[in-house]
Amino acid sequence: MLKYVLISLAVFGLLLLGTEILGKQKENNLLEAYEFNNLNIVELIDTLENDSHGSKVQASIGSGALDLNLEGQAFTFSIPNDFFYISFAPYINQTHECYTHSLTGCQGELINKDMLVSIYDSEGNLLQEETMNTGDDGFIGLYLDRFTQYKIRVSYQGLNSEILVDTSRDQTCFTEERLK
Repeated sequence: MLKYVLISLAVFGLLLLGTEILGKQKENNLLEAYEFNNLNIVELIDTLENDSHGSKVQASIGSGALDLNLEGQAFTFSIPNDFFYISFAPYINQTHECYTHSLTGCQGELINKDMLVSIYDSEGNLLQEETMNTGDDGFIGLYLDRFTQYKIRVSYQGLNSEILVDTSRDQTCFTEERLK
């Protein structure tokens, strides 16, 4: 009798292991099908933010993780502790409320527009200034240091806006910067 119990337990264990291996293989095949399998976290964020993948791909980014849904399969990728990703959409006439950025769903008003972006630290020192494009989704994404405060100024066709960003908070989507 003990022999049959041990054989049954061994068979059951092998079935569980096989199911887990097949599940991992399916996950890897799905990531491979979308060509996400060999991307580091920055490349993955940039790809999701800037390319259209259709309705079968949904992704949002919080302060500590990127949540990705591919054809109903959920994946979570950790964000390294040394950076914080934000995305912002300057606007003139229309915007939407947002707190956690949807890399595949948020849509800004000003699409593929070049804007001058100036980033200042909390003491008012200019850290970076360059022309950036809003892309197909109307958003500009930035990688910032975590646990730091920034002032971001945006200039576009004589209009300006300014936002304050505190990367110790969880907000990754900024849509309140009206250009005036």
